[in-house]
Amino acid sequence: MMNHDSDASPVDCIVHLARQIIYECPSGASRAAEIIMWTGEIRTRRPSRDELAAHVDLFCKGLMPDDHRDALIACLRALVLLAA
Repeated sequence: MMNHDSDASPVDCIVHLARQIIYECPSGASRAAEIIMWTGEIRTRRPSRDELAAHVDLFCKGLMPDDHRDALIACLRALVLLAA
């Protein structure tokens, strides 16, 4: 279980978790590296809702119902807006 630093931003927590995945699960390292890349873009560029939707569709198309897809996009958008 990951220790949670209440002072860390949500993006910092995601990067920390992705690094743990790289260390503990080498088979997931490439996906975790993509997560780290996206967190950098979230911090510097703040992707639009359309960009986030395209990213979700690229990796999750057909793997979840439309309402889950929409909820995931909404959560990612909230993360982008809250990223420090």
